[in-house]
This record gives sequence, structure tokens and C-alpha cells, in this order.
Amino acid sequence: MKVSLTDGKYSETESENEPQMDMQENEKARGMSADSEEAEAPLPGEELIPEEQEEAPKPSEIEVLQEEVALLGQQLQQMRDRYVRAVADLDNARKRARQAISEARYQAVGGVLLDLLTLLDNFERAMETVDLGPDAPPETQAVYHGVALIYRQLGEILERRGVKPIEAMGQPFDPSRHEAVTRVPVDEDQEEGTVAMEMQKGYMHGDRVLRPSRVGVAVHKAAEDT
Repeated sequence: MKVSLTDGKYSETESENEPQMDMQENEKARGMSADSEEAEAPLPGEELIPEEQEEAPKPSEIEVLQEEVALLGQQLQQMRDRYVRAVADLDNARKRARQAISEARYQAVGGVLLDLLTLLDNFERAMETVDLGPDAPPETQAVYHGVALIYRQLGEILERRGVKPIEAMGQPFDPSRHEAVTRVPVDEDQEEGTVAMEMQKGYMHGDRVLRPSRVGVAVHKAAEDT
């Protein structure tokens, strides 16, 4: 609207451009409204979800702590299981090591003891070959008593080391302690399956057989003939 002064009076006239400006503003307002409606409109196949349903309910602090405690409990149980298995493996390894050391020590000592038993056997054979009759010269008697003394001392040394002879004669044949070399025919009144002859004495070292006894097993004569 214009205000002009004509003939000393003010007059009001409308501008020609005002209707056009109003029309442009109305079109802009309608365009903005349409844009907002398009933005809010859901896509095809998509439903418009209210704002209060879009966010899932958050767990409370207590629930979060409970989940953490449960997870820590599982981890603790796994660590406890691994610890128990490790301790068991270590204990088994120690047992195997002790057993291996004991076995190696026994094998080393057993070899020396077997050599001493061979020496003991030789002394025993030497004593059996000496004739100590009334006509035996003093030199022979001296040699015999000297060999017998060494034989007795060697036997005492072996006994202190845990070596003891195996009782075989008249005992039932035991394959874990006796080695059957031959069969010995016996009468019916004698028990069959017992040791009737001992060719080589056996020895124990502690609870182990150091050397089995070489024996002859008694069998009845009728069974021997068949």
C-alpha cells in the first residue's frame, strides 16, 4: 500500500506487487507442509511405529550386575577346572618321575648284585669240591676255611643290602620265583608239583625276584612213563 499526497490530502493506494507477494508466500507454506507430510509418511511396507514403542526397554542396573556375576562365576569355574587338571597332571608327572628313578636305581643296583651272586656261587662250588676227610692236609683245610670265611662275609654283605635266598626245596612250584629246568620222577607217596631238586639257588631283592631258582619239578613215575 502506498501513501501519496494529492491536493493537500493523503491518499492510500495499493501496490500492484502486493498480491503477487502474498501468492508466493502461500505457495511456499503449502510446499513446506507437503514436504513435512512426505517426510512423515512411512515407506511402502513399513508401518509407522509410535515413538514410545521404538526404543526397547533397557535392563535395570540390578539385571546388568546379575549377568556380570553369572559370567564371572562361569569364568571362575573354568579356571578352577583348569587348576585341578594342572595339579593332577603335575602329581602324575611326579609319580612317574619317582617310579622311573626307582626303576633306574633298581636296575643299576640289581646288575651289581647279580655279579656278586655269581661270585658267591663260585665260592660255594669251590667249597663243595674240597675234600675235608681225616687225611686232608693242613694246607687244604686252611684254604677251605679261608674260602668259607669269604663266602660267609659276602653272604652277610648281600643280606644287609636286602638280598635273601629263596626257599625252594619241598615248596610248591611257583613260576614267579622258580624256573623249571627238568622233571624229577617221584613215588606216589610224594607230592607232585613240588620242587624236588635245586640246581641253582635263587635270591630276592626286597620284594622283587633278583634271580629265580633253577629247579626240577616232581612228577609221579607213572605220569613220567606215559
